[in-house]
Amino acid sequence: MISGLRLFKTAFANTRRQVYVSGLLLVAFTCVLSFVLYLAESSVNPNFSFWDAFIWPYEKYVGDPGKVVDEPLISPIAKIVGTLVGIMGVAIFAVPAGLIGSGLTDAMDEEKREQELQGFRQRMRKAFRRQSDKTLREYLNQQPDGGGTHFKILNFVPQRVKVAKMQVRQGMDMKDIFDTCCKFPEFRLKNLADVQSAENEIEDRFVVEHFPQGTSYGCCIDRGSHVTIVCTGSFDELGIGWFTYYLAKMGGFNYVSKEVEVDPDELDSFYNYSKEPLYDKKPLSYYGAGCPLNKAVVNRAIAVLGKKEKHRTDFLDDINRLLKDDDAWVIIVTEHLKNSANQIDFHFADTLNDVTASTVSNQKTYQQFCQQFASTMSEKFGLSSQMRSTRYPLMKKNLGYTIRLTHPEANVFVLRPSSELINFDTKKLVYAYEMARLISQQLDGGRGMSEQSHEDFKETGFGYKENNA
Repeated sequence: MISGLRLFKTAFANTRRQVYVSGLLLVAFTCVLSFVLYLAESSVNPNFSFWDAFIWPYEKYVGDPGKVVDEPLISPIAKIVGTLVGIMGVAIFAVPAGLIGSGLTDAMDEEKREQELQGFRQRMRKAFRRQSDKTLREYLNQQPDGGGTHFKILNFVPQRVKVAKMQVRQGMDMKDIFDTCCKFPEFRLKNLADVQSAENEIEDRFVVEHFPQGTSYGCCIDRGSHVTIVCTGSFDELGIGWFTYYLAKMGGFNYVSKEVEVDPDELDSFYNYSKEPLYDKKPLSYYGAGCPLNKAVVNRAIAVLGKKEKHRTDFLDDINRLLKDDDAWVIIVTEHLKNSANQIDFHFADTLNDVTASTVSNQKTYQQFCQQFASTMSEKFGLSSQMRSTRYPLMKKNLGYTIRLTHPEANVFVLRPSSELINFDTKKLVYAYEMARLISQQLDGGRGMSEQSHEDFKETGFGYKENNA
């Protein structure tokens, strides 16, 4: 019974606009018929008043319980109006009933689709079963300590799953995958062509990403570290969220990632942290009194801006909360596209164009870290790094400067690995391991990954395990 009432409520809510409009039209048509009835009948019956003409159709609609319209109409036109009123008497109840009935059918279809999407959600989760990484294991076995016990037993959620593979294995079509991604924000449908240079024509290759959640904007993990890894563009930059998640996990660092976008048509960047969110490139103040837009557009704008503001506030509050020490380190990780004019694998940035106003207080440690990072990545893997990148200088409203407003002694810098490296290189987890080791040694006192880090999968609801589906 409760389920039926819920369906009826949904049906009425979905069709109330149509019911209202149809009812309004029927009432308006009835008023016109009343006026015609008065003109026709009063010409042959002087006792027939305008009130009689007005109330006559409505009494007919409800069966004349007050016996107001017992006397028959006299004029031919009035009789025609009476016939039309009889037809309207059927329509005035049948039309709303038909609309609500159609809405009830739609509501039942929606409920059935909801159940289907729940099933598809479980199937898609199974596509993201954790598995070991052979390349990383082989690399760790070559290390003096074998990489330690932590990394030997660590399995990883796949970075992405091809749509074609999911269609075959999970028995889903493209619409099923698309609808599930829209319904459940733990999944994202992305195109691999977006993370390759546009110099060459690249075919579309659709994939699905799965990512951790726990906050309004995405993910926040407090590991009590002196270092916080921040990912500001996971929604837009394919692969970066997965890469930074495991970089932070392997190093035992705090982690903050923006995974959720309120309005996909107008991305709200947290990398360059503007003073207030925008909707259609306009602030909230624009949608106040005197706004030229209609009420529906204004209400949507206000709702979107409210959600954007909450995400921004929660995001910055979490970062500030994690900076427990005055001289803590924040590493903002965002990718860049390689092309013929830019073959660098890693770019570092901490200043404006004029190499002033650095976001790093402890320059000595920062320079030593950058040099050690560049040397290690070059010697071990042949990867190149550029210090204080002239290609990617900071802007005055960069997140780093925003953080330093409340933590003036904090050390914030941007690290940009190439999208090619984090998406297509088979050694990407090896790179994450070495990066985590270097950051831990140079900036976090060699603290490293703790036993508690193994519980991150369970805490964030990330990935799939057979016993917690």
